[in-house]
Amino acid sequence: MRAALIFAAFTCLLGSSVQAATSDTQQLLDLEQRWLTAAMQHDTAALQQILADDFVDVTYQGALRDKTDHLHSSLAPGKTKQTLEELKVRLYGDTGIVTGQNTIVAIDGSFTYRIRFTDVFVRRDSRWQAVSAQETPEKTP
Repeated sequence: MRAALIFAAFTCLLGSSVQAATSDTQQLLDLEQRWLTAAMQHDTAALQQILADDFVDVTYQGALRDKTDHLHSSLAPGKTKQTLEELKVRLYGDTGIVTGQNTIVAIDGSFTYRIRFTDVFVRRDSRWQAVSAQETPEKTP
């Protein structure tokens, strides 16, 4: 009987832990999409919420930008369609790392870029915020 109670308690704890991880994973996937949408729509108010005050970005060109620089830069190329692909989330307590690829295609078909990225999020005050990002262009053969 005691073993059954211990097993049941362990199963409940494990279940809630897995459920929390799934919820955090989905929150970060949703946040990545909101980030892209905000950039595409030049929605700086949304970006203010997504990016932490201490946010740092290493751009695909190797430039280092803080939050202010990021918000004042050209947020997304005009007349493009962007798609996030190959998203993978890793969780380490209140830190989440998302890797993936952003495929940027000109509406007129004149170019396609694939940018690999790593975004680091920290949960502060019960919400996730981006604290670091790095983009790397994918080389084409």
